[in-house]
Amino acid sequence: MSLLGPGTKLEISLTLSCPMDLKLYPLDRQTCQLRMASYGWTTDDLVFLWKDGDPVQIVKKLHLPRFTLEKFFTDYCNSKTNTGEYSCLRVDLRFKREFSYYLIQIYIPCCMLVIVSWVSFWLDQNAIPARVSLGVTTLLTMATQTSGINASLPPVSYTKAIDVWTGVCLTFVFGALLEFALVNYASRSDMHRENMKKQQRRQWELEQAALEAAAASQDHLEDGATFPMKPLMRHPSGHHHHHHHHPHNNDPLGLEKARQCEIHMTPQTAQATCKSWLSKFPTRSKRIDVVSRITFPLKPLMRHPSGHHHHHHHHPHNNDPLGLEKARQCEIHMTPQTAQATCKSWLSKFPTRSKRIDVVSRITFPLVFALFNLVYWSTYLFQEEEKD
Repeated sequence: MSLLGPGTKLEISLTLSCPMDLKLYPLDRQTCQLRMASYGWTTDDLVFLWKDGDPVQIVKKLHLPRFTLEKFFTDYCNSKTNTGEYSCLRVDLRFKREFSYYLIQIYIPCCMLVIVSWVSFWLDQNAIPARVSLGVTTLLTMATQTSGINASLPPVSYTKAIDVWTGVCLTFVFGALLEFALVNYASRSDMHRENMKKQQRRQWELEQAALEAAAASQDHLEDGATFPMKPLMRHPSGHHHHHHHHPHNNDPLGLEKARQCEIHMTPQTAQATCKSWLSKFPTRSKRIDVVSRITFPLKPLMRHPSGHHHHHHHHPHNNDPLGLEKARQCEIHMTPQTAQATCKSWLSKFPTRSKRIDVVSRITFPLVFALFNLVYWSTYLFQEEEKD
């Protein structure tokens, strides 16, 4: 066998494969190495040399479906063994993956699915079929999207960037479905509590009606039977002392009614309780005295630390429905106590726990998802540039 002469040209057509590191997929850059070496002749017989000036020629309009050739490097990779030294040429091709395809096919659809799952937070709590179907549909669609992405990739033992993205999106969709389960449980709990309050209110009204009926019956008996005995009951000073018997006067300050008012704390209940309590005093003068006994001792407690009276002006119209004034005050006096008080005041606008869960979810889910996007893109883009 004779060796090729120095002026001999040899054309070789090769189909090569390139092992890739997919940890940053699809935000990655891949470096493919091409080595040409002689395994039959040592450097004493055959030497490979790169041509001076433009050793690698690439078609100017080269277009790959998902990659862009950024640059290439040429070098020598001679190897020494027990049988001698062998000549070797190496060229490194640097490819950048086109991200626009994955942005349109993967990232934007996943974002849309996550946002669609948040629509259930704005639906009525009693719209159970709509919220369940929306949550299950988005969950299944997201699972199908994830499986389709992994089917087009080789199975690897490490976690890829696309796995983190799809996993977090799937978690958000699943969390939206769990949020509805929590809202449904809280709604049933609120309904049970409301029914218990109605039963207690109905029982209290029945008891009050029975007491009033008994009081009316007792007053009728006293007017007919004990009237002749009244002149015998004189006060030591000589004046008649009339004892008005109240059969249900075991609660002169209305503590029982105050307790019932605390259980059923609504403006209608408070007004009805106040009227029922004042009806025990038949004359207006008596009512003024009783109210003064309670009101005047409370006034010294309502004083400013400087000694002046601190008058609380009641504003019948709420000019700050969204709590912007409290938010401004919280920004000026930013303390944990102020923040907690502002949060409680804002949540108090929603009477039921189920409504509060929905309102908090409307704010929490988008904020957490936006924070995840910020961390995700900054982390993987920074790693990709650092690797470069």
